[in-house]
Amino acid sequence: MRSGLFELKSDTWAIIGAGAAMAAIMMTVMLALNAATNARISEQTERLDARISEQTDRLDARISEQTDRLDARISEQGERLGGRIDAQEARIDMLYDTMRNEHALILESLAGIAQRVSYIEGHLGIGRAADPEPAGPP
Repeated sequence: MRSGLFELKSDTWAIIGAGAAMAAIMMTVMLALNAATNARISEQTERLDARISEQTDRLDARISEQTDRLDARISEQGERLGGRIDAQEARIDMLYDTMRNEHALILESLAGIAQRVSYIEGHLGIGRAADPEPAGPP
């Protein structure tokens, strides 16, 4: 008995050849579709990358513009606050000087009053044991 692959009938070989040809055609079509799909995916990816890059550039420009505006506003407010602080410091200095001058005037007035009281006490002959300094004329 003969056995083996090469002993098949010609109809069987025709069917096997047709199947192999069909498989080869299907593989070719699948590879072509795969290549076309990959090309479309690459094209879409490039388009998306370009759009993302464009949007990123626009957003960067807007962020820079907003940052510049905010920096300008902050600088302007800083200058205004600096001016107000300087004005308040000048006002505080003026009030401090005024209070110091008024304090000096009050002390001078009290000294004058004490001198007059001492003079009057000395004139009336009332002695002051607590004040060892002699009173001068008012």
